[in-house]
Amino acid sequence: MSAKTTKGVNTNRRWHLLVAVVLWLSSGAGLCVASPLADGDIPLLTDTVACDSLVWYDSTYTLSTVATHTFTAADGTDSLTLTLNLTILQSSAATVTQSVCDFYLWPADSVTYYEDSNVVAVLTNSAGCDSVVTLRLTVNHSDTVSSDTVELCSGYSYIWGDTTLLDAGTYRNAGPVPNAVGCDSLWLMTLIVHDTSDETVYDTCAYKDLPYTWGDREYYDSVRNDIFELKSLYGCDSTVHYNLTVVWRCDAFLQFPSVVTPNGDGVNDRFVVTNLVEEGCYPRNRLTVYNRWGWLMYDRENIDDDDDFWSPEGVPEGTYFFRFEGYGFSDKVERRGSFEIIK
Repeated sequence: MSAKTTKGVNTNRRWHLLVAVVLWLSSGAGLCVASPLADGDIPLLTDTVACDSLVWYDSTYTLSTVATHTFTAADGTDSLTLTLNLTILQSSAATVTQSVCDFYLWPADSVTYYEDSNVVAVLTNSAGCDSVVTLRLTVNHSDTVSSDTVELCSGYSYIWGDTTLLDAGTYRNAGPVPNAVGCDSLWLMTLIVHDTSDETVYDTCAYKDLPYTWGDREYYDSVRNDIFELKSLYGCDSTVHYNLTVVWRCDAFLQFPSVVTPNGDGVNDRFVVTNLVEEGCYPRNRLTVYNRWGWLMYDRENIDDDDDFWSPEGVPEGTYFFRFEGYGFSDKVERRGSFEIIK
């Protein structure tokens, strides 16, 4: 009975030790558990891969090895040995030295560098470990040895070296001789393109202004779509479609005042028919003014100056009436109306 009891105690201690190992293994301490435990099936051999080093219990390993660790019960009656089959893979480091012209796109970090630089990128090598790459970059610069400007009209092209240019912009070409640091000698050319133009002009004139001059041509009547082929300031083609309307009837220009204020301020002091003199409308004309009792206050023929219009000084305020008759180049007009004198 006592022997069985002792054996039972030892078995129980062994089981507690194995449970502790299983818990440690399943905690992810860098080891692999292939499958769940069942019925005391305890994995005692573990395969592990690590980069550069691995700390396993109190030991640090930097090389591939087979290591063991033994668990012993507190009373020393039982023990359990774990075996670690360890593979150590190595990280790598490298230095890349580059000397380039103007700029360098480094594939390691997809960054373009325009000046001397020392930069580090961390990649992954073929073993799956870190690969630290250092770039030591020297950037040399090209020289600009010539810079020209060319202007042309749209629709034309410019041949620069072996390139035909059509669009405005700044273009660069490598010179035939590299500079002292082995980079290109740059030739720059700025192309300016001026547009051609096609526009339509609509113009009017009164019959009194005939013959009417526009550009280098004289007109004696209205015209439609008279084409001028001109050159712009930059020598480019400029087409103008000229249209002239001659106003033969002047009655649309005439304006008669509704109020006269003869107070000497220079505004509406006289009864003036606007555009009668300015536009030369109806050189044969007659203007008469009556008061409300029908008395003739003003009568003037062939007005051709602003001073000829009526200045109602000394007349009382009130309503007055006018009559205008005009004879133009091809028509006749007659207007009647009333206006107020206010002082």
